[in-house]
Amino acid sequence: MTLDASPFAIAGHFAPLSREEAAVILDVCSRYGQVVVCITGADCAPSTQTPWSAGEREAMIRAVLGPLAERVTFHHVRDRRYRSDLASKSAVETVAMESLPDIAAPIRAAFLREGPGGVRDLVPEAVLAWLQAFASTPAFAHLHAEQVYIDDYRKSWAVSPYPPILVTVDAVIEHGDHVLLVKRGGQPGRGQWALPGGFLNDDETLLAAAVREVREETGLDLAPEAIAQHLLGSQVFDDPKRSARGRTLTHAYHFRFSQGEVPKVEAADDAEEAVWVPVATLERLRDQIFEDHGDILNAFGLTTSAGDM
Repeated sequence: MTLDASPFAIAGHFAPLSREEAAVILDVCSRYGQVVVCITGADCAPSTQTPWSAGEREAMIRAVLGPLAERVTFHHVRDRRYRSDLASKSAVETVAMESLPDIAAPIRAAFLREGPGGVRDLVPEAVLAWLQAFASTPAFAHLHAEQVYIDDYRKSWAVSPYPPILVTVDAVIEHGDHVLLVKRGGQPGRGQWALPGGFLNDDETLLAAAVREVREETGLDLAPEAIAQHLLGSQVFDDPKRSARGRTLTHAYHFRFSQGEVPKVEAADDAEEAVWVPVATLERLRDQIFEDHGDILNAFGLTTSAGDM
């Protein structure tokens, strides 16, 4: 059989690679001589939505392809949810592409709840072997605990007559060439870096909630005059899949202090650490930042690279 010489690209999340996704990739490899597999979510911190790095997901696909993998080029593509100007600019955009929907959500949830036994008939044998090895690691234990938390959280809303829409606030506080981050002490995202923030109380405005959360988590008290002088603006971040807890809208407030010493901060409430992080080091933290908080930082111009690989 003569292979089509034109390149063909397949994009997907592949977390994990399902039998259906594997069949599509194998079919394309049987028909095209040049195949590109684009793995999305390349910069995501480990979570119940993306438990594995792009490199680990590539390893799953290679295990299924076997010798065919030699004809496949892999691209690890970052999610740029709120900055289309930072989206991938590569030769992949010029070839025929099929984007696969994320059909593996129930598969990874079953795996994180039950281990390999819960997905035995849902993934290729090579992927199952990979998952069996992963299930013995501390990373699996951490993600299993997070999945249990998410399941319990969603069950708490089961009596609601409508699917809940949650409202949160976050604060992006720049001081000189630093930005204020906290390390999360609770689930989900325990141990990951995040913006100070939390849920809106029923008796406060959005801005008041953001100021309160900053004070509770870092000890930094934003006085009214400081807010009036240093608040640059706010933006709503509403990607439907931005949080594993459910549909969550966050209102982020952007403050910039350009002069003076960096104020002392001290972690409290559900924050494990509170730190002024140099903006220049944010790129190295990309795979340690909670949910879409890295994308929120990018939306306010706090990014050190526009690269995608």
